[in-house]
Amino acid sequence: MTDSVLDVRHLKVQFFAEEETINAVDGIDFELKRGQTLGIVGESGSGKSVTSLALLGLVPPPGRITEGEIWFTSEPNHDPVNLLTLSEEKRRLLRGGKIAMIFQDPMCSLNPVYNIGFQLVEAIQLHQGISESDARRQAILTLQEVRLLPSDEQLRAQYLQEVGGDPTLIGEREISEQINYQKRTILKRYPHELSGGQLQRVMIAMAISCNPTLLIADEPTTALDVTVQATILDLLRELCRARQMSLIFITHDLGVIAEVADQVAVMYKGKVVERGRVGQIFLHPQHPYTKGLLACRPRLDQKLTFLPTVSDFMEVVRGENGEEVIQEKLVTPIISEVEEVATVPPTAKPLLEVRDLTVGFPVRGMFGFSKRYFMAVKGVSFEVYPGETLGLVGESGCGKSTLARTLLRLTRELQGRIYFDGEDITKCSKRRLRRLRREMQIVFQNPYNSLDPRISIGKAILEPLEVHQVGRGDKERRQRVAYLLERVGLNPDWVNRYPHEFSGGQRQRICIARALALNPRFIICDESVSALDVSVQAQVLNLLKELQGEFGLTYIFISHDLSVVKFMSDRIMVMNQGRIEELDRADEIYENPKTEYTRQLIASIPLGEVCV
Repeated sequence: MTDSVLDVRHLKVQFFAEEETINAVDGIDFELKRGQTLGIVGESGSGKSVTSLALLGLVPPPGRITEGEIWFTSEPNHDPVNLLTLSEEKRRLLRGGKIAMIFQDPMCSLNPVYNIGFQLVEAIQLHQGISESDARRQAILTLQEVRLLPSDEQLRAQYLQEVGGDPTLIGEREISEQINYQKRTILKRYPHELSGGQLQRVMIAMAISCNPTLLIADEPTTALDVTVQATILDLLRELCRARQMSLIFITHDLGVIAEVADQVAVMYKGKVVERGRVGQIFLHPQHPYTKGLLACRPRLDQKLTFLPTVSDFMEVVRGENGEEVIQEKLVTPIISEVEEVATVPPTAKPLLEVRDLTVGFPVRGMFGFSKRYFMAVKGVSFEVYPGETLGLVGESGCGKSTLARTLLRLTRELQGRIYFDGEDITKCSKRRLRRLRREMQIVFQNPYNSLDPRISIGKAILEPLEVHQVGRGDKERRQRVAYLLERVGLNPDWVNRYPHEFSGGQRQRICIARALALNPRFIICDESVSALDVSVQAQVLNLLKELQGEFGLTYIFISHDLSVVKFMSDRIMVMNQGRIEELDRADEIYENPKTEYTRQLIASIPLGEVCV
């Protein structure tokens, strides 16, 4: 009998292209004990996700496992089996049963044409061979375990509170029918009817429904708010403890790893460059790559001028045999803190003024008539001053993005006024509004969806210059494109390349270059770094600060990540359910939050982000 659940020995995964062979996973070893959590961290392309797919036997072609052994022990009294020697049929029975996985994007992992009940019941029946009614009961119990559905006692209490009645007068039969109705209702909902946090709970419920021995979570909290993220992390910890389940938690965020993992493995270009206990890795990192990952994450207890990056700590050189060798830089990067100065002169005139702004969306009633509005923004008022960065934080659904789109006149307001440089832009004609577009730009969250895949990046940056007739001809405009690419750290010779030829961080730089093309004065960054690795995120944040100093830009920086917002912002505005909870200096918001909601947001931040 062994206490080991997983023993990976010299695993190697290669992808075979026409001209070269890529070692996605290059001879890694690790062991996972029963009930233990292993955190695997690294940037995109480091081999984290390919490792998880190799464990499940799901490496996509042209990839192939070329070397190694994966020994898996499903039960304490069972002998270990090498997963790589099993037939596909036997691996399929283990996959989803004894080995389960939570993927990064639940919206892409769930079938949009089936309700969540059907998908849960299907997974349970496939691996347990029980009747549909038994599978449905188990699906409900699992949804209650992940707290997407309240327990029977809570459902009973909620119903009695709503009707305000005595249970002896209502009758147990009616109460039981109402409880069952609530259970059927949640099972009938489709993926698009649930929030990101709710969808992730459905994925967790599906993964644990067959009581797996090993759960693999691949970036399960990357795009979630800090409060939802904290809830998901608490849930995973509780499930592992209650079920004695082993967990592999994959992420690029070391702050999150500090919350859940017992052991950490740091991956770089397919290799494990450092491993150890969480405290050891955080307090005494040995490898320069680990030091760089820890340093480039913004800290809440500091206000830095610029963030260090991984390249500040290490460089890659060629060895005698042509192989890549990592060398630590001997000169430690100088990390300078921002001096406390008044960010806004007392006599400064606001560049943007918002007065009693209300935005709502019609809710369709019977026969298609609109009887009421869902109010996304409720009477907000604030100012943004020239050269300032106003951070905007809050949970999903609080109205951040709706407010941003309304400021840019992409969404109409129900009432209120928006003044840009003293002009009321809510009354602008279409002709005036088009000229105003040159002054106001936006960088969206997802760089993959922000660029047209059918046109080159040079054309994408050139297009606004042509639309607004900026420059004295094609030659001058193309020179402007080349300058912008160079300014955001990209090669001007790449103008004829297409978006799919660039990484996520490079695409976001292209989006920033396009936003700068018309020399705007005001830019909204809507979750513009939330999908990026911490090292790439640090580079983009530094770039935004440099550009602000060079061009005198004014930003509204929207994010659910308080540490990033605090690094970027002079002042922070906290939104909750369409209203402004509080607005103050960034340091004051973090050190002395005035409202309970803000205190909850700060309390939800992973401890690793505070103490790294």
